[in-house]
Amino acid sequence: MKWTAILSWLLVSSRADHLPVLPVAMNLFDRFAVACLPLVPRFIVRRLSTRYIAGEQMNQALTVGKNLQQAGYLVTYDILGEAVDHREGVTAAAEEYHRLLEALVEQNLELNISLKPTQMGLNISEGFCFETIARIAEKAKKQGAFMRYEMEDSDTTDATLRVFQQLRSSFGDTIGCVVQSMLRRTVQDCKDLVASDLPLNVRLVKGIYVEPEAIAYQSSNDVNTAYLDSLRVLLEGGAFVGLATHDPALILGAREIIQSIPGSEDRVEVQMLLGVQENLRNELKMSGMPVRVYIPFGTQWYPYVSRRLKKNPRLARYAMMGLFAPKEKLAPLSGQSSEE
Repeated sequence: MKWTAILSWLLVSSRADHLPVLPVAMNLFDRFAVACLPLVPRFIVRRLSTRYIAGEQMNQALTVGKNLQQAGYLVTYDILGEAVDHREGVTAAAEEYHRLLEALVEQNLELNISLKPTQMGLNISEGFCFETIARIAEKAKKQGAFMRYEMEDSDTTDATLRVFQQLRSSFGDTIGCVVQSMLRRTVQDCKDLVASDLPLNVRLVKGIYVEPEAIAYQSSNDVNTAYLDSLRVLLEGGAFVGLATHDPALILGAREIIQSIPGSEDRVEVQMLLGVQENLRNELKMSGMPVRVYIPFGTQWYPYVSRRLKKNPRLARYAMMGLFAPKEKLAPLSGQSSEE
């Protein structure tokens, strides 16, 4: 009981600016939590992750998606996986996306998916990555679906954007990209993206990777400033923007920019991760703002979680804090109990 109280105090108090020792203490806690992960039975890790990951099987994710759509949310389905370095693994991941698109059509669900460059073969070659995604995009375009081509750490940024430009040229508004405001280059990347006459749909995120100061902002104020600067560039350039954030202050700043650019209201939606800030997402939805929830699922959840925590140990603390946040009560689907 004593250790639980101490842990709770540290988690809550980590927000207090008047306690300078806490950043060091929390950094140690983050690293300790990640180091202990291999010692924790996998079923316990899975139980703790159920708030953020829909399940291992596609039908579990589709059930979550149905519930969210019924509650008035937009949704995106994301099959977990990254850093695939052999062609067989890439082909298998791509086949899962083909099956996902077919299932979404069969069940009359929103046709919106998200995939990662290194999951689709970027570590093998840009050409192979393009060919793999292009086959999925061809099906998506025929079905009227949308695909989000994501962004990973800075080592892959140039290659990711080059492949995206090829995909954008071939498939237009069927595919969109992601940019991270923490990278110092991002405002210029946004200017380059809007310079083209091709349709542009961008998911704007802060970025979760730990990057060196030479290429990335280290303070939250700088990251937020770059986020809003990037948003202005994108909206003034005619892009559709997914505001991927759980930060109320950033959403407020974004609203001020949207109001200052006539006609931009219809080119913006808020995008949030499954299980995060559910009260805020409901408030935004009720205010009339379109809100999209990302639904991650798949058998690769454990290696995915492990890699993410190793790359950014702070995520362990954020995930633990989120477990104590209130959950939005969604009406169950017909034939589904409220306990599911």
